[in-house]
Amino acid sequence: MPAIRGTDATVVGQLAARGANKITVTPGSDEAVEALLLPYTVVLDKRRTVCASSDCSVEQLRKALGKGDVLFAKVTIKDGAVVQIEDIDVKK
Repeated sequence: MPAIRGTDATVVGQLAARGANKITVTPGSDEAVEALLLPYTVVLDKRRTVCASSDCSVEQLRKALGKGDVLFAKVTIKDGAVVQIEDIDVKK
């Protein structure tokens, strides 16, 4: 798993929680990318699968990941921190 600090990327893949403040994004068969979740990370849920509105909180995202939901999203990372997660789709 690549180091967090300094990572700038846009990754589409499956999300997984890694402790309270980190996630990994695994695109297909590629290696997972780890990044920090921040209180001001934007979580856009157009399909309303994580929360009842299209703008969800990081806490709502953590709860969904903690329940074991499989989430797929486009994740924008700047300097190792998640800036935005968009188009979350829960696949069951």
